Amino acid sequence: MQTIFRDFIKTDKSVYIQMSNIFYGSDAVDHVVPQKCFECTFDRCCTKNDSYVRGLIIEYGGEVAGYALLSFTYSNEVGGMVLLVEEAYINPDFRGKGIISKFFAFLESEYSGKIKRYRLEVTENNRHAIEIYEHFGYKKLEYVQMIRDVE
Repeated sequence: MQTIFRDFIKTDKSVYIQMSNIFYGSDAVDHVVPQKCFECTFDRCCTKNDSYVRGLIIEYGGEVAGYALLSFTYSNEVGGMVLLVEEAYINPDFRGKGIISKFFAFLESEYSGKIKRYRLEVTENNRHAIEIYEHFGYKKLEYVQMIRDVE
């Protein structure tokens, strides 16, 4: 089956929000995100001149199988750009079909020569995801992340 990774288009909004609600209701995350944030993210991803964020719909065999959110920043630690996989969600009906392998291959191909570091976050209790990411060469960072949200 063919797997396609394509940018969000306006008509994807409801399916993206539906999948985001499922993702944020799962063990993959440790906090609730307000619905308005999903809408803001989708709208920002549909802005063609935004170089900080990209939203992808993942199709498998012509059906929507999931989505991914990517963000970009510069890091002094590596002297170049960093791609952060903010979210990668695959609908349970499509898991085990090699989509994640194709996703990481897509990232490597799409950003070859442009990115110095790939980064992602995973909750400690999401052991299956950790094993998958380690398989693709990701290593655990021993940083404590801190945040301060501003309205």
